[in-house]
This record gives sequence, structure tokens and C-alpha cells, in this order.
Amino acid sequence: MDETEMAKDRGTAAPAARPDDRLSGRLGIVVDGKTVAVLNMDRGGATLEAGKGKGETRASVLAASLNDLQRVARGEQNLIVASLRGLLALRGDLTFGVRALRALEGGIAVQGADRNWTRNGG
Repeated sequence: MDETEMAKDRGTAAPAARPDDRLSGRLGIVVDGKTVAVLNMDRGGATLEAGKGKGETRASVLAASLNDLQRVARGEQNLIVASLRGLLALRGDLTFGVRALRALEGGIAVQGADRNWTRNGG
């Protein structure tokens, strides 16, 4: 019996998808029209930089609040549902942006973030 079948038997969710180790780039985090942080994605890991950081971003996530983005990162809010509710939107390289947000939703560890940022505890 594989992990997915065992998870179904216990009534818990299947394990999150493995983070994409080829994902590299910078995702700007914009709240209320202001870039508040940049998520630097680098081959399976991520680092949160306060403010605009240095360099250009491949994409930006426009969030209604930082809490909404953190809820997606912790797995408490589905990315698609958040987008449909107008809590998140993407600009720029949409493919990269979606992959970066999926990595957050999947539980990628984020260095430089507090312990409540992702389900993995930052």
C-alpha cells in the first residue's frame, strides 16, 4: 500500500507535492500597491527578503493582505480559491508565479520567515 492509499485510510490528506528543484527566480509580494517583500526561489529552497530587495522580479503576487498569502503558504487556503475570491492575483511571468505559489502551498521551507509562514515552520 503506498502513502496516498494509507493517507486515505486514516482520513488525512496525501503528502504535499515535492518542491520543484529547478524553480529559480524572484517573486515580488505586493500588498496594497506596495512591494513589502521578495521571495527568492532557488532550486528547491526559498528566502524571504523584506522590502524590494535587490534585482528584478520575474513575477509579483498581489495580495489583499500578507495574512492571505501566509494562509496559502500554510495550506489553510487553497491557491485557486484565494484567487477566485480576489485575495491573490499575479502579474509578470505567470508560469513562474503559479509554480512559486504552488511550491509555497506545497510546504516549501522559507528562510527568513517567521515560524508561522509555512506549514514547515519557516
